[in-house]
Formats: sequence, C-alpha cells, structure tokens
Amino acid sequence: MTESALRIGIDISTLLNHGPDIGAGSYIINLVRSLLNIDKKNTYVLTGRYISTDYLEVIDSLRKEFPGSRVELKVFNSSQKKLDLWNRFKFPPLELRGFKADILHCPDYLIPPTLNSNIILTIHDLAFMRYPEFNFDWFIKKYTREVQKNAHTAKMIIADSLSTRNDVIEFFKINPSKVGVIYLAADKIFKKLSENEIDNNVLKKYKIDKKYILSVGTIEPRKNFIALIKAFNLIKKKDTSFDYKLVIAGRTGWKSEATYAEKDNSPYREDILFPGRVPDEDLVQIYNQAELFAYPSLFEGFGLPPLEAMSCGLPVIATNTSSLKEVIGNSGILVRAGDENELGNRVLNVIENKDIKEALKEKSLARARKFSWDKTAKKTISLYYKAASLE
Repeated sequence: MTESALRIGIDISTLLNHGPDIGAGSYIINLVRSLLNIDKKNTYVLTGRYISTDYLEVIDSLRKEFPGSRVELKVFNSSQKKLDLWNRFKFPPLELRGFKADILHCPDYLIPPTLNSNIILTIHDLAFMRYPEFNFDWFIKKYTREVQKNAHTAKMIIADSLSTRNDVIEFFKINPSKVGVIYLAADKIFKKLSENEIDNNVLKKYKIDKKYILSVGTIEPRKNFIALIKAFNLIKKKDTSFDYKLVIAGRTGWKSEATYAEKDNSPYREDILFPGRVPDEDLVQIYNQAELFAYPSLFEGFGLPPLEAMSCGLPVIATNTSSLKEVIGNSGILVRAGDENELGNRVLNVIENKDIKEALKEKSLARARKFSWDKTAKKTISLYYKAASLE
C-alpha cells in the first residue's frame, strides 16, 4: 500500500530567532535541507514567529537552494512581549493564521499554540534536570514544567541519542514506545581537507602560532573546560618540552566566569586561547590543522563537536559519559569525566605516539561516515508517517 502525501509542519522559530549557529538552529536547518533534498512527495509548511529580521536570510537561502519544491511559509513577525503572551495564553492558534498541516514537528522542546494533535517533539537533552547545579533556578523550573507537559502532549518524541531517550522515559514517565532515537550528523562543511585546501591564514587570524590541542563548545560549566585547562597545566608541568597551545573555541555561555578565571590563573595562560565563536568556514580549517581534539564535557544530548572533529580526521579524546559513548564508540579514546590526570596522560600519549595518532585518525573518518543528515531525514520521515497513522 502506497503512503499518501502529507502536509508536514515544522516550527522553525528557534532558527529564525537565534540563527543556524546554535545547536537547535543547526539541527533545524540541516534537517529541513535534507528533507527537501530527499523527499519529493510531501509538502513542508515552515512556520514560526520571529522577533527580529537578523536571520530571515535562511528562508531566502532555502528558496534559492530548492526552487519549485513543495515548501510553504507561514512565518510571522512579533515583539518579544507578544511572543511571550502568545506562548503563555496559547492563543491564537497557528491555524487562525492560515497554518494547515497533517502533523507538526516541534524541533526544540517547545510547542506553539496549535489545534494540531499530531505533534512530534524533539528533545535534545535534559541537562537542566540531570545537572541542575549548572543552570539557573528560574530556567530549571520553567523548562522542567514546560518540557514535561509537552512530552506528554506529543504523539511521538524524537531523542538525539539513547542516553536522552532514557532520560525522557525516566524523568517524565513516558511510554517507551512513544520515544524514538534519531542521531544527528555533522554539517557537510566539516570534512578532511586536502593540502591545497588548507589555509594557514586562518590560524594567523586567531593568533594560533604553534601546534595546538583543540576543543569546541559553549563556555559553560557543563562543558567542563576547567578540567581540560587543568589537564593542560599538568602536561606542561610534566613535560617542559611540550610546546603546544590549547585552543577552546565557542561562544560565552552562562556561569562562564570560573572557566575564564582558570585560564587567567594558569602559569601557562599565554598558551591558552579562547577565540570565541568561530564561523564554520574558519572552524573547518582549525579542526583540520589541530593535532588532537579533546572534549571534557560532563553531559551531552548528542555531542556534535566530537563528530565534527572526526569528520575532519582528528584523533578524539572525550569523556565516557551520556551520549558521547554512542557517538564516538570505539573510534576514539574515552576517559572518566572530571579526571584531569587521566585526560592529560591520554592527550600526551597520543601526541607522543605517531602510530596511535594515525590509527585514531583513520578510525575517526570511518566512524564519521556512519552519520549523515540524509539518514537523519529518512528516519524522521518514517516517524512522521507513524505519527500520522496513530489515532
């Protein structure tokens, strides 16, 4: 029996308000692109409210990339105050603004006011519940209440990993049959570059003037960059000939003061760089020219930076926690979270052993090939049909 065509709504509000550079925004734009690329049957209705026009160019880019595709836009401008009231009182529903779809995919925890009962909700992680000490009290209360309610409202839930799926079931007492796992993928820009594609000027731009260890992520307590700085200090103290820099690229997040203070208090602070958020076109160069990627995070819903690093052929050392075990598998080195001694020893061992480093590079590339946005999109379409068929 042939499945009939669907009108699939996707709430792109997070993308419109925060752009494609944050995790959820990247998820939305990559998923939508892949859906439009592989799905020639269904119609996609992209909806959302935006409070500024800063990121509206993403809509224009989709129109240019997929001319004549089955895409409809139902996006609305709003002030922050009106947006808050709209979400608070759940009125008016999207349908009163012309939105019509068989299902509605909400890809970032929240469900907009709608009459649609075929809701698919993506939950990326429950870090704010698993590690409440790393968040503000108001955020924990608001999102715990909202996400729990939405999880029970949704007909189906997409989790980025088995780790997140288990958390959703545990914290919200959700029927396991309702929660599916669909892995993410690295953006296609992240790949191993040829010698001709390497641009040394990018390193000069960010004042990276020697070999370096790389880490990428928002500067916040959960990422545990303090442990990486301490590990770097231990390596430098143990081996005075260790002439490397530590580069930690990412935007400043909440409760970041302690991380920056750790750098400022390090006797090796001149070799520790925080270049801030780096655009992808520069970041791929920084990945490709690094010696090693280290990821000390205490908790992840998926963990895109290690996968980006592996896509560029970097040896990866990460913590043996949450979803990172699923993403990295046996293709990298996993260490205990918070153990800066083990982290430092592993980093030094890889740097000093060419055979280990080369083997890890090959494993990284092979592992990265197992993830793609087309795979993510195909599994998501299957889940759309499953949700549409449920009564």
